[in-house]
Amino acid sequence: MISVEDVINLALPAGTKVVAGSTGLGREVTWVSRIRSTPPAFGHLAGGELVVLPAAVLAEIDERLQLDEALRRLAELGVSGAAVLGKIDKAARDAADEAELPLLALPTGTDAGALERDASRLISERRREVQHRGEEVLRQLMDLAIAGEPLGDVVRELARISGRPVALEGRDGRLLAYHAITTAPARDVIEPLLQRDRPIVARWLRTTAEASPADPPTSVYDLNKDWSRLVAPVIGRNGLLGSISLIVPRGRATPEDAQITARGSAACAVVLAREQAAATVRREVELHVLDEVLDGALRSEATLLQQGRRLGHDLQASHLAIVARFDTANNGPVRAGASEQRWETMESAIARIGATRGDRVLWRIRNNAAEFVLPADAARDERRVAEALRDELATVARASGEAAISLGVGTYREGMAGIRRSHAEARQALLLGRRLQGPGALTMFGELGVYRLIYAAEALPELSDLYNQTLGALLIYDRQNNAGLVSTLDAFFAANGSPKEAAERLGVHRNTVLYRLDRIREITGYDLDDAGVRMRLHLALHIHLALGDSLAGEA
Repeated sequence: MISVEDVINLALPAGTKVVAGSTGLGREVTWVSRIRSTPPAFGHLAGGELVVLPAAVLAEIDERLQLDEALRRLAELGVSGAAVLGKIDKAARDAADEAELPLLALPTGTDAGALERDASRLISERRREVQHRGEEVLRQLMDLAIAGEPLGDVVRELARISGRPVALEGRDGRLLAYHAITTAPARDVIEPLLQRDRPIVARWLRTTAEASPADPPTSVYDLNKDWSRLVAPVIGRNGLLGSISLIVPRGRATPEDAQITARGSAACAVVLAREQAAATVRREVELHVLDEVLDGALRSEATLLQQGRRLGHDLQASHLAIVARFDTANNGPVRAGASEQRWETMESAIARIGATRGDRVLWRIRNNAAEFVLPADAARDERRVAEALRDELATVARASGEAAISLGVGTYREGMAGIRRSHAEARQALLLGRRLQGPGALTMFGELGVYRLIYAAEALPELSDLYNQTLGALLIYDRQNNAGLVSTLDAFFAANGSPKEAAERLGVHRNTVLYRLDRIREITGYDLDDAGVRMRLHLALHIHLALGDSLAGEA
């Protein structure tokens, strides 16, 4: 792209002044053309021209035509600017400012015909030079891409060729690579500026997804008072892969910068598509390994261990499982707050969280939850790791409109069987935490107390026998009569045997609690003042809370 400002610098005579419409100096100029002295004076204009306008010609066209009206007509035709030879009055300057049309005052004595001819020739030559430069840049970058060089090397070479800092961002806005020349702003300065304005740039990028990957469009966005970004989409076979930006001093982007950005985009598309294809294959293998470890029969442990090692995972080492669920916090029943569609939009963000915690993190999305398997660190502090992960997931929750994150955390265990056990612990902790505290709880399996014993004995027939013999009759009566006896018994124990406090917990009258306690005695024959009976009932209530759904069919 050759702008009005470029034409002023390269083709117009010394002494040319910008007298109005300076905000449009970045407009592209396709040609330089004079106004005809005979009607139709503007008929040959197609838009994009820099019009050379001798003021005396206006009277030849129409003695009533004033310069300000001519400028308005030119603006409607989409010209890029007007270079006037002659007097420019205030009305003309105001019209140019209103239309953001660059209005240039040519020096006295300028030959309009020669200017049109010479400027057009210079524009053509300049366009060929820029095109040739772009082709040379593309050849150099494609040599790297075809040789299998990583994205970082391509970005570094693009920065060297252009003399500008270069930023490569993924489709999700994550900064994949950045290389700056010595005097340019550092990454920690530029990255927040890129992220701040990403929504604006992202809207434009979405409109370019159907453009040619070999010759994508470019656009300029100001980052602050000192710097702008010249950005081009990186387009693959299936749409947008990301974007590439040259960081340039504000207002100083050149046609060469635009060509280099576009050609850099084409080379990055090749590398990014290749690396994303490799990442997809790796991800599929990791999912297979994780599915086999957590859900499979573990018949081929040696094969899984070998696959894990190839991916950088030591499955014999100590690992911690964490299961996270996104919920809507409300006063109603606990239910999933994220649909399948929302999980699909969250997946890239959760993948980014896994990447920021190191490539050794295994993760998957299953049953409306994100499940993570993390290798042990030196501290082996489950709560610290879980709280850090929760903070990272909070960003995902806010972006997707979810109100609460519930986490269940297992314990560090070694080997594949240990990973599976930690995963089961995390799921049990998540389930119990949501039952006890509702959405948003962080529950450590290691802090579950008696519930750890209950989960460990879940498969024992003695546990279900104790549960059914102790609470079975009350559960059946509640199902048939909606009497609330089990919940009353639980509130009674939670109130340390106080009917008044139990009534307050349940939101009923004290006499209602006394009546229900009498019904419990009649149905079960239990003496609620007996310490042994109370202990047995209390344990059965804990079993009901932890495993009631799985044991309900046996009651």
